Amino acid sequence: MVKNQGGPTSYPGIETPTPNRAMDIYTVSTPYGTVSISDGGRTITFELYSDIHQSRHNTALFTYLQYLKKTGVTRYNASHLKLVGRDRSLSLARGKAKLDLVYEHQGRLYECELKTNREIGLDITAQQLTEFSKYCEHLIVLVPRGGTEEMKTVLTMINLDHRISIQPYDDLDVED
Repeated sequence: MVKNQGGPTSYPGIETPTPNRAMDIYTVSTPYGTVSISDGGRTITFELYSDIHQSRHNTALFTYLQYLKKTGVTRYNASHLKLVGRDRSLSLARGKAKLDLVYEHQGRLYECELKTNREIGLDITAQQLTEFSKYCEHLIVLVPRGGTEEMKTVLTMINLDHRISIQPYDDLDVED
C-alpha cells in the first residue's frame, strides 16, 4: 500500500481510473464465464466457458419459446428456464408431473411437453403423455422435425393420437 498523500489511496498493481474518463472495458470472471462491460456501461457481454453447455432439451425449449414470442405470445411459463417475463401464475403442474411449457395464445391455453429424439421412443415418455392427457385440454408434444412420424406412431400405439397434437420445435420460420 502506498501512503496516502492527500489524494486517493493507491495499491500496487491496480490502475487508478482517470477522473472524467470512462473505463474502456471492465471484466469480471465468474464460475460460468466472463462478463465484460464496455462503452461506458452501454454494452454488456457474457461469454460462457467452453466446458459449460446447455442441455439439448433446454436449448430446444428456449428456441421454441423464441418462436412463440415472434408469433405474438406474451403469457408463458417454462420449466428449466428462468426467464425474465415468464408468468409464474400459469401453473406447470398437471397431476404429479410438470409440463415443460404452458402458454396462452389468442385466449386459449396450450400445454407442451418437449421430447428430444432420444426420448421419443422411451416407455417413460408414453407414461408421461398418458398421465398428462388426463389433465390437459390442449396438449402438444414438441419433437424435432425428423421425429414427428415416430411420435405419431407412439401416440397411435397408446391410443392418444386423437388427444395430443405434435409440433416440431426446430426449423421454425416466422416472417419478421
